[in-house]
Amino acid sequence: MKSRPCHFVTASMLILFALTTHGQSPVTSISASYQTQPATIGSYIATPIGSGAFGGCNTTSYTYTFSNTGSNQYVLNSFNAAGSSWLAVPTGAAKVRLRRIDNSSVTGSRNIVYMETTALSAIACPLGIPLAFKPSYADSMEVLLAGGVLNQGTDNLFTNASNGDGNNNNIERVDVIFSGGLSTSSPTQAGFAIFDRGANNQHDPFRIAAITSLDANGDPNGFGAVRTCTGGNGSNNGGWGHPSTAQGNKQFACYVLRKDVTDTRLRASSNVNQEIGGVFYTFADLGISAGQPLYGYALLGPDGAASPTTAQLLNLANASVYPTTTTEAAGGGLDLVAVNSVFATGGYVVLPASIISFTGEVKDGQTLLKWQTSDRMNATVSLQRSSDGVSYQTIYSPATGDSFTDRTMPAGTSYYRLVIATFGQSSYSQILTLHQNPGAEAWKVFPTVLEKGQTVTIEGLTDGHYTVSFFNTSGSCRRTTTSVFNGRARFGLPGNTLPAGIYWLSVSTAGQQLPGNGKIFIR
Repeated sequence: MKSRPCHFVTASMLILFALTTHGQSPVTSISASYQTQPATIGSYIATPIGSGAFGGCNTTSYTYTFSNTGSNQYVLNSFNAAGSSWLAVPTGAAKVRLRRIDNSSVTGSRNIVYMETTALSAIACPLGIPLAFKPSYADSMEVLLAGGVLNQGTDNLFTNASNGDGNNNNIERVDVIFSGGLSTSSPTQAGFAIFDRGANNQHDPFRIAAITSLDANGDPNGFGAVRTCTGGNGSNNGGWGHPSTAQGNKQFACYVLRKDVTDTRLRASSNVNQEIGGVFYTFADLGISAGQPLYGYALLGPDGAASPTTAQLLNLANASVYPTTTTEAAGGGLDLVAVNSVFATGGYVVLPASIISFTGEVKDGQTLLKWQTSDRMNATVSLQRSSDGVSYQTIYSPATGDSFTDRTMPAGTSYYRLVIATFGQSSYSQILTLHQNPGAEAWKVFPTVLEKGQTVTIEGLTDGHYTVSFFNTSGSCRRTTTSVFNGRARFGLPGNTLPAGIYWLSVSTAGQQLPGNGKIFIR
């Protein structure tokens, strides 16, 4: 939590930051929308915690409620950075692991989070009202950080000492792990965004390194070079971006909540009314080359050794890398927002690191599928098929070879994908779309890149009535009906409300899906 600009540092720290800053890009605009998530627990009664903001009412009992309002989680749809629009891509869920070292202020598993309240402004010690929160209840920082939303996150992530509200942590490193691995042929077109809650010009410094390998337990055992992001924002250091409200930012009225090892539930410890800022690192910014496996990234505080080796990073007891007396003034105040996804430019595909290629062809009524994988230690490969691109069934598992002949492919269009299961996490290949009659003339869709509310045109169909299905990377499907005259149909997007993202299209008539497929990117 920021009480002062985080970019005031000692002269030696300024020199360190200047020497180790690399090519990250500020986030310049944000597209997000509220979505509904049901409640996970009911209300409860508890007193606040600490002697700071709530010190004057720490014996007052408050009612805590969660999942209030119909739309309660502010989900990131896309953002702009480095002159491009970036969207989340389907790579499987990230696994967040906090690496803790006890210090003189904190021992054990303390959890400090922030959540947006329903109040217009978050004030300390409010009188006669409950503490009502929009997001659902989550008292694990690891679970919360994997949530992918903007109105909740953590507080003072790397602060070990001297916080006035007592919100000190014992966290020395945060590992965001994609167990199946990631791979891209163009490392400048995919990457990670780090968001921080804070006032303009007051975003906190941190260090970041790519995770380049995992051990047999799924934990990091290899890192890329460490990069440093300085405090402040893009107007004064070229790193952090702090979009204006016109560019999609908003001020969140939040309470900081804490759960110590002796607590049953979260309790309020501070209040804050702040916006968010962001910085974007491509795979290339993190030193990853084309085709190189990547397993996520690690975050650490900015006050230790500037360029630690992998051996030093793996040693959490190394105080030169992981100081246990980090204060907010020394750069420990990162309020990490709960967004940990892979982002790519429109239409670009990020593959699991273990999949090098995946191809297929239809011949004599049978489908031959081939794939090439890299080292699959601790991984299981399965082949799945779908008739609509939404619901998939496994047809070959475990895949012990590198090819499969599907002799039961139905007439029309079929969709195929590979599933890579590693350390309990699943990731997916790109989707292959194949037809029983590949020689038939297929319909076409245009434009392929469009804005919300823009119409879509399909041509190449005979006149009649059709159903057009739009399905996204998470499997959600929306449909609309249209009529074709003179071989062409022009229609709006379903409900004109499809969020930004990549969508696949299929066309059917009289209950039969037609050959052909399309793909569009909504900005």
